[in-house]
Amino acid sequence: AFLSLFHQAQISNYAGARHSSTRYYSAAKNVTCRNCHRPGHLSKNCPTPKKVPPCCLCAGRDHLQHSCPARFCLNCCLPGHYFRECLEKAYWNKHCNRCDMQGHYADACPEIWRQYHLTTEPGPIQAGRCRPERSVSLYCYNCSRKGHLGYECPEKRMQGNMCPTSPFIYYYDDECDIRRRDKRLKRKVADLQEAGLLPEQAETPL
Repeated sequence: AFLSLFHQAQISNYAGARHSSTRYYSAAKNVTCRNCHRPGHLSKNCPTPKKVPPCCLCAGRDHLQHSCPARFCLNCCLPGHYFRECLEKAYWNKHCNRCDMQGHYADACPEIWRQYHLTTEPGPIQAGRCRPERSVSLYCYNCSRKGHLGYECPEKRMQGNMCPTSPFIYYYDDECDIRRRDKRLKRKVADLQEAGLLPEQAETPL
């Protein structure tokens, strides 16, 4: 009888409380340990050494999230460092000279990839027509009021950590613009790697 009560206490979540020793588990229950995956006891009473929890970013067991090589920055969206280590200004202090919106710089403007909406063949980017006329029945997705679009809304955003972007294309790049932006991005990558904030990338064969 003593061994039976002792076994029940071992598999209880609250071994010191008599009233809870058989509330959820009993000796007849098949209890499986989450640490060693063996039946008969809980992980808190497991004789096997505790397993290191996996990294929530890459699932590796030799490190945790703060030292993960796959970590990335929520400010510049580049891998290798966190927001607190980023060399750029905080995103709420950034202003784009291309679309005149806040939250990013011109080299990270969503308009860069949106400008290809009419380009279906290799060659120069196909420019679109001028911006369409504003409809009278405009409604804002942020405040649900009539008369303006969501990216123009002065009200507080539903998600405070996101800045709106314009749905229109203000400028279409030519070949010189693309080459200049490519050079700027390469310089930025070199600066980040020199500062230790971006891991070295092995060149992929062509």
